[in-house]
Amino acid sequence: MPIRELSNARYHSHSAISNSDLGAAAQSGQAFYDKKFGPKRESTKAFDLGTCFHSLVLPGEQLSQVAAVRPEGLDGRTKAGKAFAVENADKIILSTAEKQQLDLMIESVQRHPAASELLKLKGKAEVSMFGVDPETELQIKARPDYLLDDRSLILDIKTTADASPRGFQRSFANYRYWVQSAWYLWIAEMVTGRRPDAFIFICVEKQRPYHTAVYIADDQSIELGIQEARRNLMDIAKWQNCKMFPGYSSKAEMMSLPKWMLPKEDGTPADHQPIELY
Repeated sequence: MPIRELSNARYHSHSAISNSDLGAAAQSGQAFYDKKFGPKRESTKAFDLGTCFHSLVLPGEQLSQVAAVRPEGLDGRTKAGKAFAVENADKIILSTAEKQQLDLMIESVQRHPAASELLKLKGKAEVSMFGVDPETELQIKARPDYLLDDRSLILDIKTTADASPRGFQRSFANYRYWVQSAWYLWIAEMVTGRRPDAFIFICVEKQRPYHTAVYIADDQSIELGIQEARRNLMDIAKWQNCKMFPGYSSKAEMMSLPKWMLPKEDGTPADHQPIELY
């Protein structure tokens, strides 16, 4: 079946190409190979927080399925502490402060008119979709956060440091959300026969005052995203066929300053722009 209700672990263990595989392929063949076939990487605090938030905000999901809150003052060295660790060995462990943070983030979503109304629409959380790319014949997959029952919208939940228009635009570009939105829409259309009308991001900040914002991927970003996804798939197919997964250039390359630091064409100095670190 092209749409399946699988556990998160079973979905990720499936060998089909995912959006995150495309991101690794955009870096290099070596990065793709390491992501796909290398040792499993340890999760991060930021990723775990996002997982917990998804389970709280998405209809039909429950925090208790993925996480446990450590009672305040519980000493891991005591009998009770060791029992808690054994009982929750397969779950994310949250402190009471982290649980309070998540509760405040949820309250922010519930206060936001557009976000709260979108999450009331009937749909399914984290359904797994599988297809075959007709050009490369690679198996491909996607797992939308929330797909409406009528297939009209895909909702994606993002926890972020900056949900402002400028801040999320940086994330949209740097984290390849423009490719993700195109990839999910494409696979949804392939699997269901209908392309959803929009891919919508519900963004929530991870620190006070926990702003919530809602953004829709525009047509241009989706068109560019599918072009980029196709390039990544072609590279993956080529590497797998020749069983060679290249890294960066094998030659010494010339390094120059970025264009925005160079003098303008009329000879005037470049505009001074600060370098943003994030």
